[in-house]
Amino acid sequence: MPVRLPRSKASSVLEKRLRRTMSADETRRLVAYARALKLRRNQQRIYKPRMELWDDGDNPLVTAVFELPGLRPEDVSVDVVDGRLIVSGERRQHVLSTTASAQAIDEHDEDGDEAVSTAGRSGILQVREIKYGFFRRVVSVPAGCTTNDLEATMENGMLTVSWPRAHTQARIS
Repeated sequence: MPVRLPRSKASSVLEKRLRRTMSADETRRLVAYARALKLRRNQQRIYKPRMELWDDGDNPLVTAVFELPGLRPEDVSVDVVDGRLIVSGERRQHVLSTTASAQAIDEHDEDGDEAVSTAGRSGILQVREIKYGFFRRVVSVPAGCTTNDLEATMENGMLTVSWPRAHTQARIS
């Protein structure tokens, strides 16, 4: 006896549009595709941190300030590749326990929501407004500028990166 797959709302809408019923194989493929889409949505996405770019014509340096709250300098990478400043890293989600120590969330309930489980406290995340995961921001820099030309400092979650307005190469005579 063949196994009958459950009908989903998507498959019934498709059947109406196609004006025919879908075969078990088509339904199976549709279900697999829907699961793949859901999995893809749940994967971490790369986001861009907010930034300010300061360019004063009188100053020989151009300065960019990146908003990276909650990150330590070792969580952030600053590089120059092919004339582009690349600021990247990862912000991991942490939950404060009742003892004020942090631990990463790695559990999910049956609906896919994060299930918070810490010493003495458990629950489901109710509001998510903070962006977590991988981040990357790219800014053009003058040709010839290298990572060695950068001045970078991080204080209170604000990364400040400065570089020369125009790269000057030493002349050989």
